[in-house]
Amino acid sequence: MKAGFDKLLKEAFHHTFKELDVLNIADSLRVGDFERIRKAHDSIHELLLLPLSLLSSGKVTWHAKSAFLTYQWEAFHLAHRAFIEALAGYYNAGYTLLRSALELLVRGAFWECMAHKGFRSRAKVLDEDRQKYRKISIKDWVDELIRSDPSIEESLEETSASIFDKVAPILENDELRECIRLPSFSVIVKQLVEWDIIDISRGYQIVYRELYGELSKDVHVIPDRTDIGRRLLTEEDFLKVIVVPAELNKFMDCLRKVIDVGIVIQLNVLSDWIRDDKEVQSNLRERLSVLEELELKFSFEKLKSLVNQ
Repeated sequence: MKAGFDKLLKEAFHHTFKELDVLNIADSLRVGDFERIRKAHDSIHELLLLPLSLLSSGKVTWHAKSAFLTYQWEAFHLAHRAFIEALAGYYNAGYTLLRSALELLVRGAFWECMAHKGFRSRAKVLDEDRQKYRKISIKDWVDELIRSDPSIEESLEETSASIFDKVAPILENDELRECIRLPSFSVIVKQLVEWDIIDISRGYQIVYRELYGELSKDVHVIPDRTDIGRRLLTEEDFLKVIVVPAELNKFMDCLRKVIDVGIVIQLNVLSDWIRDDKEVQSNLRERLSVLEELELKFSFEKLKSLVNQ
């Protein structure tokens, strides 16, 4: 009985392995721009190295930035899966995952800021959005909870992920959402720009108009952004999953741009940890040459400003 089951598992594994299109991954590495691919891959890992280096110092705790870090960890894995899907020739899946990774980084930063009074007290964009829709804002909701129980404010400062418990009733209750305004992604990006969490030149245009807008075309599967549509343009067998070198290279550039913005967001969210520790600053200076080599220009300039002050 067990031998029969083991055989079944082995067959299932080999069948699934074939469906991974590993040979396409080999083709992508062969016919694509290898340096573009390498830089995209290594950029993803830079997204994880920074918080790990800070947390390993033992001077800071996960809890204080947990709202952002939980989303950031998820973003790392989604970006990595997006990379692999693109290598296998599934560009639409790659771009769709990449938009989710971008959203995680942006929304994670937003919830992190919402957990801290210093940001909530200067949220002009959210206030204007509330007036426009004549609804209670998410900021109003959190502030009212704190007025009813002042201990909430301290718990949010100590464990920022507890913000999720405070907003969960809105996310889970249709009636509450009728009177409480959950900000759109556009509003969230504008608010992060105002808070200087996204402090790159043309931050709103780059993050929302260019990156999010372009990635949304794949999420909403307009004809030319389906994989069959892409393959039709190559005038080859459009029903077969194949590597499209031009599309592969384009994806890798887009992935690197998302990571570049993501690292800037990350650096700004964690900036107080960096500014307060000279040893951390010294260690992070070693990453400057890496960011420059990977052509993560926004990340390079941001980290340079934090460690060379």
